[in-house]
Amino acid sequence: MLDGMKMAAQGMKAMMEKQDVVANNLANVNTAGFRKDTLLISSFTDLVNQQLGMGDIMQTGGVNDLNSGLQTSTVTYFGQGKLKETGNNFDLALDDNGKGFFTLQTKEGIAFTRNGSFRLNNQGYLIAQDGSYVLGKKGKPIQFKGTNFLLTNDGKIKIDGKEIDQILITTFSQQDNLKKTGESNFLASSGAKVSADYTLRQGYLEMANVNVLKEMVDMIAIMRSYEANQKLMQSQDEVLGKAVNETGRVR
Repeated sequence: MLDGMKMAAQGMKAMMEKQDVVANNLANVNTAGFRKDTLLISSFTDLVNQQLGMGDIMQTGGVNDLNSGLQTSTVTYFGQGKLKETGNNFDLALDDNGKGFFTLQTKEGIAFTRNGSFRLNNQGYLIAQDGSYVLGKKGKPIQFKGTNFLLTNDGKIKIDGKEIDQILITTFSQQDNLKKTGESNFLASSGAKVSADYTLRQGYLEMANVNVLKEMVDMIAIMRSYEANQKLMQSQDEVLGKAVNETGRVR
């Protein structure tokens, strides 16, 4: 009975964590470049079996996960979001099935983002909304000096007819190594490489890759699962109370 209560409590805790993830996805549905998260739930035994290559092997005497606990991990989905036309020449969107990232110079170091909501600062540098500098292929922040600005679909920047730089788009062989920082930026310690396989859309923003309907359905399922675990805990508590009060009673 105590094992049953423990499992129900673990299930309720996991559902609370999952609801937080879904709620954050919904809160950022209008955040340009936001990548949705998903919470994965596994038992500790499952994780050990995967590491040992025993995922499809039944342990002798069966599998007992009652004392192993549930393990949760958050993973990010990097699929392409919808493009929204803004008409702003400094709004840029990548159309490459979610593979590449704009490269930024931030206070934390080099960061990567799908949020192409850029603007010019007082010195003519192209910056993100948080003030981070947008980097070009020359490895330096992009600075505009001139009047006529043209951006090609492959990211080349021309000022008054002269090409000054090309926007640096970075890809990763393993996107799982990317760690979120802020609303739509990512940090990475390795695996970065320059991309040439993309199309840049000027005057567009890539919105969050969140499916609102799916997230709402997931939230309903989470609530039902939480309630089921809650009822299980109440039932186990009633049985335990009955056992304590009636066991050994002289009739």
